[in-house]
Amino acid sequence: MAIRQPIKDIGKQTALYGFGNVLSKFAAFFLIPVYTRYLSTLEVGVLALLEMAEFILITLLPMGMINALWRYLPSADQLEKRRTVATAFWGTLGIGFIILILLILNRHGFASVLSLGESGAIFFLIMSCNVFLFVGSQFILWMMQYDQKPVQYMVISLAKFIGILSFTIYFVIGLEKGIYGVLISKTIVLGMLFIVSSIYVLKTAFIAPRISMLVKMLRYGAPLILVAFVTPVLTFSDRYFLKMFVSLEQIAIYSIAYKFGMLINMLLVVPLQRGWSPMMYRMGIGKDSQVIHKDILFYYAFIGSLLFLTITFFAESILRVFTTDEYLPGVKYIPWVAFAYLVNGFRSFFVAGAALKDKTKSIGKAGFFSIVANLLLNYFLIRQYGVIGAAWSTAISYLLLVLLVFNASQKAIHIDWGLQRLFKLMAITLVLLGIVINMQNNFPDLRLIISMLGLLAFIIATLVTRTVGSREINGIKTLLTQIRNR
Repeated sequence: MAIRQPIKDIGKQTALYGFGNVLSKFAAFFLIPVYTRYLSTLEVGVLALLEMAEFILITLLPMGMINALWRYLPSADQLEKRRTVATAFWGTLGIGFIILILLILNRHGFASVLSLGESGAIFFLIMSCNVFLFVGSQFILWMMQYDQKPVQYMVISLAKFIGILSFTIYFVIGLEKGIYGVLISKTIVLGMLFIVSSIYVLKTAFIAPRISMLVKMLRYGAPLILVAFVTPVLTFSDRYFLKMFVSLEQIAIYSIAYKFGMLINMLLVVPLQRGWSPMMYRMGIGKDSQVIHKDILFYYAFIGSLLFLTITFFAESILRVFTTDEYLPGVKYIPWVAFAYLVNGFRSFFVAGAALKDKTKSIGKAGFFSIVANLLLNYFLIRQYGVIGAAWSTAISYLLLVLLVFNASQKAIHIDWGLQRLFKLMAITLVLLGIVINMQNNFPDLRLIISMLGLLAFIIATLVTRTVGSREINGIKTLLTQIRNR
């Protein structure tokens, strides 16, 4: 059977977004030697605190406006589209400017709370300006996602990182500007992209924004902020509780293992979200569109399960290559973290019903309850079981979030997701996981062979049980071919 065009498009976009995402993450390692060799340990610590604050503000500042933009663009006529774009851009900048002023006025207080040191207020000021510039500069990338231009998206993203990398090396190594150099490098690059983004909006949407439309978009997007905060909370909150109950050495082992468990997020979930989210809003939730939703969900589940098993089966080998023997105990945490992010990927699909029926408040509630549950689970599980409790908490919290989002969306509009086949796929995955890990423990010298046979067994089992049919085989081939050829 022929592969539906939207699925081919998603395959191509996922490959390109994934390529840019992987290169960006890989290139980020180039700055590590710069920080560790040319900045003091104290400066690196201050920089880490600034980056944490920056991450939180970047999550907050757009106010869910991008989702509202994607939600209302498909049904608008040409004039209304221009006004929607203008309202989203200038409205976001207006809100951002107000928050920026508040941050600047209270910079000494925030610097004190964050323990940023003597020059902390200036550092916080520059960081705040960078956040404002980031939101404005990111707008053109959001529009490229909506317009399905992943090549241009990738080019600009990589150019942005290369610019920051180059300026950082120049200011930190060449001019010895320390933390100032790191922050100012971002200011320069983000400032240039901010100008490009502004010119794009003025060229394509030179029209006055509308206050009533801004209020409508904020009502839609604001509840989604809680969901946006789930990932940073679930990623960082366990470190706080771990400090209370375990040693720094154990935290270090867990943190490194966590990075490898998150590979599934970097390689598949994030790239797929960037391609699928705007397409979801464009297609809507009609009967014909629901078939596409269902098919792409299964392709994600299959490729995600295969990637999850690969990361888990070869976890020890990966740790041996990239770390030292003292980090090998972290092997037992990787499957839980990888499973958590595999489950989280389903949220991108299950959110469709509530998002397209303007029931974002229910999604916000799901995010809120998941955050609260995660904090409670972290405290009790880490106190009782130590580091493995943190991994369990992450997995349970993401599972709870996905179930709550699924329930909210199904109440908004019932969608046949083919759950019976998904459960069959998950059962095969978990059974093989248990068998292979048990065999690896009993025959450690044959670990690699057992791992490869386990992956082969997964593919055979899905075919024999007819979990995967001819359409799925063709669709998966399309996705993998697109990824391989890019």
